[in-house]
Amino acid sequence: VYAEEEEDRDDGVDWDGLPPGADPFGTNKKGGRERGMRKRNQVMTFVKHLRALLSLRGRREIKRCVDFGCGTGNVLMTCAATFPEIDFVGVDLNATSIEILNSRIRKSGLTNVSAVVGLIEDGDTFGADCALALHVCGSATDRVLNSAVRARIPFVIAPCCVGKVQEGGMRSLNRMRNDLISLDKIEDIERPRSRLMRAAGFDFEAYMSAATLADWSGHQGVDPSDPNEPLAALPRRAKSAIEADRGEFAREHAYDVTLHKMPAQSGIRDDVLVGIPL
Repeated sequence: VYAEEEEDRDDGVDWDGLPPGADPFGTNKKGGRERGMRKRNQVMTFVKHLRALLSLRGRREIKRCVDFGCGTGNVLMTCAATFPEIDFVGVDLNATSIEILNSRIRKSGLTNVSAVVGLIEDGDTFGADCALALHVCGSATDRVLNSAVRARIPFVIAPCCVGKVQEGGMRSLNRMRNDLISLDKIEDIERPRSRLMRAAGFDFEAYMSAATLADWSGHQGVDPSDPNEPLAALPRRAKSAIEADRGEFAREHAYDVTLHKMPAQSGIRDDVLVGIPL
């Protein structure tokens, strides 16, 4: 299911040379060094895949990348500093996160990045040439995927919790979303996403069972990130199945899709979908 990753590849992030506020390690207030390194690994993954997209011959020119569900801008800031020739826009429905991000942008001095309060459903209005999304919860991942497919643009998406794909799974986020959205923007997302998985006999109930299992994050004495932990094997397979289904959905809409793993010590939500329109 997963693409083979090159070992010992230099992904070209000059952490020491980044402007103030552009290194996710420096924004980490609570988790210590371990969490800071985990955030760096996640961001480095996006830099790697974006660089690969930019190197493709005959590709559509990428002038603007939109980071959907950008939060306080960890992916956005590092990418903007690394790729100064590209315009980066962060979109999030949390006004407080956008306020923090705009403060980071001002302190950094970067001029190729901006942030707005908005909805993934409005993705067509941001003029994106590439869609990015790191750990947007539940059905928000599917909305980013749908937005990219409609616009026929490449995407780099690292899904988060999948058991919350039903509306209402994250109450605080849904309250903010409901404040911004109009009824004509609400889209019905069929699950499973792909014809392939539906043809294989998966119905909605089976899909949701797999999605809930995929969200298992361990319990006392059990490390879900340990590859040798037997209790984690089935949840990992369930998560892989959910992401493979999303990837197949894009393939069925004429995309070349690869599924990747982030490097070790990136956290348990380490799947990455990369799609390129054919």
